[in-house]
Amino acid sequence: MKFLSVLRIVFFGFSISANADVISPRKAGFKTNAASMKAIASAIGGGDYQTVINQAKTISNWAQKIPGYFPEGSGVGDTKARAEIWTNFKDFTALAMANETAANRLVTTAKSGNPGAMMAGLKNLGGSCKACHRSYKD
Repeated sequence: MKFLSVLRIVFFGFSISANADVISPRKAGFKTNAASMKAIASAIGGGDYQTVINQAKTISNWAQKIPGYFPEGSGVGDTKARAEIWTNFKDFTALAMANETAANRLVTTAKSGNPGAMMAGLKNLGGSCKACHRSYKD
């Protein structure tokens, strides 16, 4: 009986640790994403279109990885992730893909050198972030 109790404690402790192991880098990825959005807005205003391209690529790369940072059971702990992520995982993944697409479009737009089009692209990219947050973030 003691063995089972110890086994449960070890397993439960491992589950908490595994969740914490994915939550921390997940949060870091989203913080980097937010910093990239700010850098893009500043770079457009400053005419630094290479920074727009680089930061939009950073966002695109993160968007590709987002679903992998939400494995089943990682909604417990220090996270604002809603349970709906896992009950609607196809939709959640589709929203991550829409974010990737919006970031890639901004890369293409930045190469044109049109600041007005870049601002519209940034607004579209921000909208793709908000679309996911509305449904899946507390």
